[in-house]
Amino acid sequence: MQSETMEPALRDVDLALSEVANIRAQLAASTRFLGLAPESNLLMGILAFVVAAAQSFQVQDHVGFIAVWAGTIVACSAVAVLAAVSRARRLHGRMAGAMLGLALQKGLPFGVAAVVITWAICRFSIESAWMLPGLWQILLGLLGFSVLSNLPREIAWVAGWYFCCGTVVLALAGQAGTVSPWMMGIPFAVGQTAVAVILLRANREGSGCG
Repeated sequence: MQSETMEPALRDVDLALSEVANIRAQLAASTRFLGLAPESNLLMGILAFVVAAAQSFQVQDHVGFIAVWAGTIVACSAVAVLAAVSRARRLHGRMAGAMLGLALQKGLPFGVAAVVITWAICRFSIESAWMLPGLWQILLGLLGFSVLSNLPREIAWVAGWYFCCGTVVLALAGQAGTVSPWMMGIPFAVGQTAVAVILLRANREGSGCG
């Protein structure tokens, strides 16, 4: 008898926990993500410019070019993730887990796609490596559009910037059959600096409203 009376109670608890999880997920989907730091994005833009400037003085093949920029992107991504986790825990409190989970859910497919495309081209068609800078930028633009509901709406301009730059870089690199460091340096330097400015302005407006 006791087990029979406990089963409905357990079901009610499970239902309540499920409803709480759904509410938290809905709140996360409609809440601005505060994990992105203006400083880290500005650092990415500066780093992209420095790498492009340094690489422009060297003659490199496709393998060297892709290795340098893939490493730069990985380093920037690591900095962004560490900063996002730290800031989210500090600024979102109990919602940090849900916010980070949502960010991972939206960003991971684009990251996996970039890794798979890079590996496939480098492994099976290295002569087509000129396509990678443009493809990376297009993927970054699509990522920007996918996270607009959780970031300042001005990010749409940056997403459009990356998408357009990626298209132009694909066309230019396709005509030349090779790539220039500035095909990566200029889009990323301008794009990440713009992200930093947008985030800084949004943070100041949020502080002012508080």
